[in-house]
Amino acid sequence: MKSTKKLAALLLALVMTLTLAACGGGKGSSKTNPVVGKYIGETVLSFGEWVPMDEVYDLGDNYIELKEDGTGCFMLDGDPTTIAWKLDKDGALTLDRDGSICSCTLKDGLITVNDYFGFDLQLTFRKSTAGGSSGGSGTAELSLDDFASVYGGDWHGMGGLSDATGDLEALNDTAHEILARLVFDGNGGCQVWLAMYLEGENDFNFANTYARVVPDDDTGLELRGEFMGGEMQDGILSVDETGALYVSCEVDSDLVDGSISLLANLRHLDDENWTDDDFMPLPADAVAYYRGKTFMEIANTYEIDTGLIPDDGSGSTAAIPDGGDNGGLPENYPFERTTSNGEGEYGKSNPDATGRADLPTMQKVRQELWDMSSSKSSKLTYDDIKAMLGGEDGIPHTGMDERSWNSEKHAYGWYNGEGDYYVLYFVVRDGDEFYTAATFSSSVRGDS
Repeated sequence: MKSTKKLAALLLALVMTLTLAACGGGKGSSKTNPVVGKYIGETVLSFGEWVPMDEVYDLGDNYIELKEDGTGCFMLDGDPTTIAWKLDKDGALTLDRDGSICSCTLKDGLITVNDYFGFDLQLTFRKSTAGGSSGGSGTAELSLDDFASVYGGDWHGMGGLSDATGDLEALNDTAHEILARLVFDGNGGCQVWLAMYLEGENDFNFANTYARVVPDDDTGLELRGEFMGGEMQDGILSVDETGALYVSCEVDSDLVDGSISLLANLRHLDDENWTDDDFMPLPADAVAYYRGKTFMEIANTYEIDTGLIPDDGSGSTAAIPDGGDNGGLPENYPFERTTSNGEGEYGKSNPDATGRADLPTMQKVRQELWDMSSSKSSKLTYDDIKAMLGGEDGIPHTGMDERSWNSEKHAYGWYNGEGDYYVLYFVVRDGDEFYTAATFSSSVRGDS
């Protein structure tokens, strides 16, 4: 009977999703209007019986978000649609999707959908608690599923570093992009992968991170792991009423003489509702730049080992599209190929470079660099790396905000023409280019 219920509801959802449009902008939630906020999917009426919504719609998120400016988002089974909403004094809530009306009632933090834009479908959604999770039974107690539905998934945003001392003092009061993927196992465990866009060795990024889920605590998740070469202290992950994920921790580094504090603000990749109220919001031009990009596409622009990112269950890895003439990558992804000699200062940036290297060679070089001490690898020049990869010049690149090509740093890519790539970064020092870091497809790491 359960499978019959689900089949009927999913067939109806398939018809409905043909007209859905992606959720748009907005100004986020109000701190004064108690109606504004996110309502998490709770139950669906199926064959006269109210059943948990995630038993029927289990392919993606289920929620209704009401924003201060009268717009919002209706997300059902991971399919979003932009709405306009209006609430009457008697609790009648009207959701308008381009003239198609969804009639609801709102009472005591519970939205009851009486019809879904003309379809005979009844659903309930409960207002998120201050911690961002569904209230469920109306109490503050949160289940493991509550945490997974609110915290799980892919996040992107900005992180600020402060209170830096000693060798880390140069990072004081700086801001950096940050990525996060949270994967729940259904038994209280949570894999947390975090990375900031930081120049230099990955020793100074996040490592061995995980979260401890406490079901009866609505203040967030306890974050554990390493950052900047030291053990995290007072690490917290918390989702607020606007849907933003806050990450905070303090570190006394074991690798260097210094300590530092981190406070970051992230949004789900499909949430573009950054406002001036967000702590350290992602700049508007950056939101536009990243719009539509997948998590792995963004990760591949960072100086990190993307092979360490946990599987989110989608079955995809780097998701690098085939095509183009630069080794299986589109012409402008994730960098643009230069058509001139960079800034004209160094002779290694050959605009006619092929950047060709076979996969076994790229795998061999990656492993050799991985096994080297940082003191030894940092002395390798561009010519050294070029020789190790077979003697062909790498394709010079520029990236967003001159990250990959400027007077202090250059980046080059090598490809095999079948979608496998190896991008290496060099710092400009004493009239030459010295290796510092790399990004590569999972196949170069040897995962596939």
